[in-house]
Amino acid sequence: MQTQLNQQEGQATAHRKDAAAANSILVADCGSVLTKVSLLGLVEGQYRLMARGEAPTTLAAPQEDITRGIVQAINEIELVTGRQIIVDGRLLAPEQPDGNGVDVFVTTISAGGPLRLLVLGAASPTLTDLVSQAVSGLYAETHALPSPTFTASMAAGQLSQPGATPLPGVGPVPWTPERLALEWRRQIDRLRELQPHAAIIVGMADGPTGATPIQEACQLLVNAAQEQREKTRLFPLPVLYAAAPQYVEASRRLINGAGEVVRLDPLVSASNLSPISLAVSSLYERSILRRLPGSETLWSWSSATPVATATSLSSLVRFLAHHYTMNVMAVDAGGANTTLLLAGERGEFIPMVNAGIGVGSGLGELLKRVGSQRISRWLPFDVSDEELRQFVLNTMLHPHVVPSNQRELQISQAFAREAILLTAEALKTGALSNFSPDLVLATGGVLAHAPRPAQAALMLLDALQPRGVTSLVLDRTLLFQQLGAIATVNPVAAVQVNENDAVTHRLGTCVIPYGTLPPDQIALRVVVEYSNGRQVQVEVMSGSIEVIPLRLNEQALLTLYPAPTVDVGLGPGERARAAEEIDGGLVGLIIDARGRPLVLPADKAERHARLLQWSQAIGA
Repeated sequence: MQTQLNQQEGQATAHRKDAAAANSILVADCGSVLTKVSLLGLVEGQYRLMARGEAPTTLAAPQEDITRGIVQAINEIELVTGRQIIVDGRLLAPEQPDGNGVDVFVTTISAGGPLRLLVLGAASPTLTDLVSQAVSGLYAETHALPSPTFTASMAAGQLSQPGATPLPGVGPVPWTPERLALEWRRQIDRLRELQPHAAIIVGMADGPTGATPIQEACQLLVNAAQEQREKTRLFPLPVLYAAAPQYVEASRRLINGAGEVVRLDPLVSASNLSPISLAVSSLYERSILRRLPGSETLWSWSSATPVATATSLSSLVRFLAHHYTMNVMAVDAGGANTTLLLAGERGEFIPMVNAGIGVGSGLGELLKRVGSQRISRWLPFDVSDEELRQFVLNTMLHPHVVPSNQRELQISQAFAREAILLTAEALKTGALSNFSPDLVLATGGVLAHAPRPAQAALMLLDALQPRGVTSLVLDRTLLFQQLGAIATVNPVAAVQVNENDAVTHRLGTCVIPYGTLPPDQIALRVVVEYSNGRQVQVEVMSGSIEVIPLRLNEQALLTLYPAPTVDVGLGPGERARAAEEIDGGLVGLIIDARGRPLVLPADKAERHARLLQWSQAIGA
């Protein structure tokens, strides 16, 4: 098996040597619901998008081979272009003299589920949070399982049991040997329930419990392995050791065959998260990507190692922020995961992948996390809890089926708002409060396939709630997720396709005043000077949305006159005039004067009326 993988990687290396001079590039993005394939080629010396195809991802029975969905999507491209790319089930490479085949094939993947990482040892909330930060840009989820002694130490003098509420007048229950034994049993049962792909041991030995939590973490793995002798899928479990360095060898001897220990720098602060991130990324490739059905064939086709879709999108966002010296935010609302990436003009980068939260297979977990009231608040009609549960069940069972009517569409888009909101909340208010995006890139099926561009714009404004002036770009071609991977083999192609094809669906420029908006009064006066000399002046009332006509590829100068307590980025009441012309878009120039944070009316009838009013005003 390993020899075969080495041969495949050797073939990929040979392909990479010619990638920079490629005439054609085929790139596939395998999502949890859909597989998207794009064909790029040279047209008059520039790389352009030539054709694209979509097909359901084929990980589940009866296909159980990820390459079958790719082939189906390629068949659509072959039908459109007349180019033969697949021959006898194999990828034809390089491009032939007759124009058939392709020179380069690259892949991004978000299918397969997240990597489940168990945090063991002295897993305090602080250290668990640091581990979560380290893997925040990856398809990974963390589950803390502190050692019994550490749990008892944390609970001493506080609650009788983690998460429990003591009875009035009753003090803490002592951690007797019997109770510790029950805690051991609970932890082993929890480990078996989670079925983790890997574990990480954290904690130094300078606290009151000393090295005991580290020893108990190792013992937990040993005990669980002994109970699972007949079920070898879990063990030996990859173990990242980021605890007290003096006990690493003793831990390795204690774990023995129950785990494969990899030593990392001790986790003590946010300054040393990078080694954990790199190690978990490697584990994700080994434990998730390499185990996908059909992965051997996929690796043999690829000119570069397939990467996680979030990693590819991260590369694009950071490149755009650096190249254009601006703050860039990217949103990917997927079926199983929701991703939010922030890249600053000074090199800042904040990633957040909300693994398991999405608008397809992740819908059930989303509803569980936010509740039906947070979903229904975005709907201009009454909806019962039972209807929402039925919608979730149908979507999870048939994620490829699109909404069949306006009601289902609005429910789907309400879930999308909450998926993005929940992901933004996970970034913590501190990270977002100081970040003002100049550009928002939106991708993912629920956004890209919205029947009207204004619907995508309203979802983004409702969920992200940006402030000041920002531009919205919708990835209708679903290329954003692929460009980072393309850049690894041909940076020129990534730049040219991004400028020529990926950023063509501009929704428009948005002006979002904030501060203290005077109720039922003028919040902002907007003066637009078109390139033909025509001038338009609009007064925008607080609590409303206005759209000023400014078409795609049309530009205008913008001057803003806010009310004394209203801010558009320069301070309350300060007039702002754009130094350069702003861009129009498919929706136009959007003025969102609903206030920040956005507060929906508590009265149901009033809320329904407002939602309808905003939807009609923006053209959704």
